[in-house]
Amino acid sequence: MRNLFDSKSLSEEVEKYKIEDEKKKYIFRANTKYIFSSSIFFIVIVFIASNSLYKGITGIEKLSGLKIILILILFLYVFISIFLIFSYKIVFENDAIFVKNLKIEVSNIESATVKVAKVSAAKIDKVLEIITFDNKKVQIRLNIKNEILLLKLLKNRIGDKLIFRI
Repeated sequence: MRNLFDSKSLSEEVEKYKIEDEKKKYIFRANTKYIFSSSIFFIVIVFIASNSLYKGITGIEKLSGLKIILILILFLYVFISIFLIFSYKIVFENDAIFVKNLKIEVSNIESATVKVAKVSAAKIDKVLEIITFDNKKVQIRLNIKNEILLLKLLKNRIGDKLIFRI
């Protein structure tokens, strides 16, 4: 397992990586570790909500309208979050990167930096920060399967514009 803060080994891995039979389209999805760690949290929420719902249905606890609404909100939250985790993908196709509804042309990239950044209030993660010629700044979390391949594809297209600063 790689150290999150070791840019030298990451840049060496990208340099050494060989792409066999390069394709026109690559799809990168969330890595298994990220899916598993996130799913544990959602399983706990579903268990708590289901337990409360079960107790209310069997008559052990009283179900108020507020409690039913909160249980439904929890189930909806878990459903949407699981959907977002499993639908997360980065597509590298025809010298363009697609993330959700965003399209970044490789020819429009002024610089790209791999670094550790704050992604939420209490979490830091490895991100690819892309700055385009029209001064747009995009951060892409690198919690994907085969991040080395994505970085190698990008390095092959933009060369020294890809910087490792972790």
